Amino acid sequence: MLRLQTAYWTALARLTTEAWLDAMTWGIEGGIGPALDVAERVVLITGGARGIGLESARRLAARGARIALLDVDSAEAERAAAGIGPVAEAYRVDVTDATGLTAVVESIVERFGGIDVVIANAGIEPPAATMLSVDKAQFDRVLEVNLHGVWNTVKATLPHVVARRGHFLLMSSIYAFMNGSMVASYAASKAAVEQLGRALRTELAPHWATAGVAYFSFVDTDLVRRSFASEALAAARRALPDWMTSPIDVGRAGDAIARGVARRSARVTLPGWVAPAMFLRGTMAAMDGTLGHDRHLREAIRLAEDPGDR
Repeated sequence: MLRLQTAYWTALARLTTEAWLDAMTWGIEGGIGPALDVAERVVLITGGARGIGLESARRLAARGARIALLDVDSAEAERAAAGIGPVAEAYRVDVTDATGLTAVVESIVERFGGIDVVIANAGIEPPAATMLSVDKAQFDRVLEVNLHGVWNTVKATLPHVVARRGHFLLMSSIYAFMNGSMVASYAASKAAVEQLGRALRTELAPHWATAGVAYFSFVDTDLVRRSFASEALAAARRALPDWMTSPIDVGRAGDAIARGVARRSARVTLPGWVAPAMFLRGTMAAMDGTLGHDRHLREAIRLAEDPGDR
């Protein structure tokens, strides 16, 4: 079984040539509507104070977009907006507060005149724990932010984006289709966000608006650094090839999002191995049993169920 697992990952790695990576970075299907010139368009980004949200904002602003940066950390959001320049405004919001989020959206519409693009990026990392050991409140909190926060964002902005025939980009993850052991709350939230985005894409078609879903592997952000600091997740990484778990530069994620928005891409994927892996998700699911017998993963599970690791 171990030889089968190794052969599978080796075959997948061979697909990841530089040409394939360049071709697949921006999404499988290309655009699902007319190209979106973001110049003078209003782009709302949640979780915009740092990481992927901030890098996306910088690149979209460079294309001429006007940016509304939303974040729970108002001071960081204000610093980020100041760094981008006068085209950006910062707004303090907790995406789990639907009423507060709706009020902020109305303020943005009043300030900018409307909303053309929404990037639902806000999210938190899960605790490194199994379902046997995880605290229920921690599990629920991840779903509250990563799933319900995305839904709240979509619901509050939907009439405005529809009115302008704009575009949504919802941040999912490779965990939408990969085994989520020890991060089940995160994986469940990202799988649900994928389904939310797919449904939204279809429902928006009669309104001539569009929606895409982003699937990234590990990006070099504070969230990923905090997660990888866990002894349990460090052990789990040893069960997978280095090329699969090595964090990619956050600037590449920002580039991918900016180009994906401009193309109205149905899917934005990064790095190159993610796209073929998505279409092999059935094969990957069949590997779950093999993973369960991997000595590195078993050690990771032992550590995740040790209270001293959390």
